[in-house]
Amino acid sequence: MVENQSTLSQVRHIDNSRHWLPWITTLLLIFLIYLCIWFFRGGSFRLYASLFFGLYFITRQVWVSVLLIGVLQNIIFIPLRLIGNAMDQPLKDFEDELDTMETKQQQLVFTKKIREGNSAIVYYIFNFFVNAIAFFSAGRIFLIDFYTDPLKLQKMNLLYKWVPRPEYPLKGTIFPFPFFKITDTMAISWNTIFMIIGGTVLFLIGLRLIWRLVRFIFKKNQKILYARIRYNRILATIGGFSGVLIIGLIYLLRHLPTAFAGLMLKVDLTRQNTPMNFVTAVGTFITTIHAGYKGNSLAAQEARLSGIPENVVKKVFKEKMQTSFKNALILGAGAFFITNQIPSAFELSVAMFEVMYMIYPYTFGKIVSLGSRVKKIEETNVATN
Repeated sequence: MVENQSTLSQVRHIDNSRHWLPWITTLLLIFLIYLCIWFFRGGSFRLYASLFFGLYFITRQVWVSVLLIGVLQNIIFIPLRLIGNAMDQPLKDFEDELDTMETKQQQLVFTKKIREGNSAIVYYIFNFFVNAIAFFSAGRIFLIDFYTDPLKLQKMNLLYKWVPRPEYPLKGTIFPFPFFKITDTMAISWNTIFMIIGGTVLFLIGLRLIWRLVRFIFKKNQKILYARIRYNRILATIGGFSGVLIIGLIYLLRHLPTAFAGLMLKVDLTRQNTPMNFVTAVGTFITTIHAGYKGNSLAAQEARLSGIPENVVKKVFKEKMQTSFKNALILGAGAFFITNQIPSAFELSVAMFEVMYMIYPYTFGKIVSLGSRVKKIEETNVATN
């Protein structure tokens, strides 16, 4: 009887006890609530508008200020990328764990990790919301017509008190953009086109046959094997959209440019501009292809290290590149039609973001990856010792 009473009292104690969330999850919830309130009250728009006109006060050129916002945003976000780089492996492990589960199980596990205060998942949510609000606000601010209407700044209360009020009309709303015009073309005969395409195919087949004949000689030569792997990757990338490339090549050979004329376009950032729309669409296409290639290459490299057969890696890589190409076409076309309805200042900010995104792995990305490289070297040294 005593044991039963003691057991019942323990159950009541467990049922009536309060389970507090971990402090990191509590901080995340408080931060997200504050961030949402700040965002919906216009705080992010005010921040970016103040930053923009603070830069304008220094540069006295609207187009320079638009470009500098993209640069500053990438520099300011470097600490977040450094932290994200440290959280990269735990996130990959968590993604691999989710891939083995059904959708309902994934939701339960994700919620459980948040309640447990998993630092990688909490940071992922934090980083997602911060980046989403930052990029949305950066784009949204250039859609507000404060270029010609000074009352917009006063009515919307977009500037902090310490930011100097600009004098109208604003200077530097015309963006000088170098461009070119094709003035003459020539058409190559169909016989020559078929010879070029057929010769290229035969050349690639010949290289493969030669390699099969002599590869036993270079089995231990790591440099040649590495070059061969790189060559196969290039062929796999091209093979993913070879049909489109052939059509594009035929069109180019039938309309081969023979004369160009350079010109300087003057884009009014307060208005829509069709050539700028085209440049934005091409930039979006290239950025999407670049991002897909980088991500798929890393995934293929990890698959090879995991011991997955080369033919499987090539097949998956080809399929993913085809998907990236389709996404690039859709996003490029969407970018053209969307930007065709809005002022060019928004496009210039998007173009700057795309350029910074493309050069990031070779500039700021080197700084961000430095810590992980040192960590990997230390781990390797520990393992070997």
